[in-house]
Amino acid sequence: MADDTLARMRLVLLGTGAADYDWSRLGEPGVRGSTSSLLNGHILIDCGATGLRNLQRNGIDFGAVDTLLVTHSHGDHFQPDQIVELARTPGKAKPFRIYAAPEALAQLPEAGDFEKRELAPGLHFQLGELNVTALPANHLTDFPSEQAYHFLFESAAGTLLYALDGAGLTKPEWLLIDGIKFDWIVIDCTMAEEGDWRIFEHNDRTVVRHLLATFRNRGMIDETTRVVLNHLARTLWPEDEKLIQAKAAEIGAQAAFDGMTLERERRYSAPVGV
Repeated sequence: MADDTLARMRLVLLGTGAADYDWSRLGEPGVRGSTSSLLNGHILIDCGATGLRNLQRNGIDFGAVDTLLVTHSHGDHFQPDQIVELARTPGKAKPFRIYAAPEALAQLPEAGDFEKRELAPGLHFQLGELNVTALPANHLTDFPSEQAYHFLFESAAGTLLYALDGAGLTKPEWLLIDGIKFDWIVIDCTMAEEGDWRIFEHNDRTVVRHLLATFRNRGMIDETTRVVLNHLARTLWPEDEKLIQAKAAEIGAQAAFDGMTLERERRYSAPVGV
């Protein structure tokens, strides 16, 4: 026998800007927070320069966050003092888990109100209802040995590729995702136009368009897949929000904005007792 079960997935894009914003002006029109997202109400992806303010601005109770996934240790994605403060929130469910590369984890205190868990390319782990895979990204930090990460999230509610920061996909990353059908793709698009030198570790719209064409040819996306361009640079995109969205639409995507929320539900049959 089976029960009809409703699965849900919800992603809030708390901050959507690249590192060229003046975050002393956060809250003013057009000023995006440092890139971070909250998945299913309790999994925070990155906590950088405006990490805690991102949560506050979106009305998120610090105590609800029980897991942090770190893409890499650049300051707009990773701020140890803010992470320690988040972990020490009174009443927070324990343990508070931090998944990151060893080089990032080494910047946190040896002991604290958290558990350190090292990421490795291809590592699979479970977060509640989500199956998570750590994907090796093409992005350098101040530590030559540090591997940056994208994340694949799979659940009964849907499949999400979260790919910030990075230039295109690495071959090992491609081998881990080839053939997977995506419901959502949240992808780096730091530059609106081609020709910028940052192309070697960030995307522009041309690179994203080529990736989407390949995904489409492989049956990994279709007209129902929602593609969101994130990590938008202040100096490399227009100021006008309508123009930003128009440029994103040209490649079949949407441009992220602070507070943007993606939600989906899916009914599925689960064995009784599961």
